[in-house]
Amino acid sequence: MIVALTALFFFIAVIMMAIILIQPGSSGGLGFIGGGSQSAFGTKTGNVMTKLTTVLAALFFISAFVLGYLNARTSKVDTKEILQMKEAAEEVPAETGTGGGFEEIGVDISDTNE
Repeated sequence: MIVALTALFFFIAVIMMAIILIQPGSSGGLGFIGGGSQSAFGTKTGNVMTKLTTVLAALFFISAFVLGYLNARTSKVDTKEILQMKEAAEEVPAETGTGGGFEEIGVDISDTNE
């Protein structure tokens, strides 16, 4: 689900960038690419483009918040699993030995080289 929502998020971002770049600004914008955005989309392109930009921006923010929530929830599940494993490890009794286990594998930890 996260992968599909991330793909949708990316698609919305790309479409929103294209719509914003098509709109003529105070300096004309990049509307010259399609021969002028007003002549390509009709006389009331400002209203249509503005509404489309608003809808895409709302979808962009909603999908960003949902993705953030899902990712935060996923990391909480990992934290719970780690805490459960830590508790299980604490329940296992530790082996007690005089040399910390080094005698068992034949390692000399004394200071003298006799």
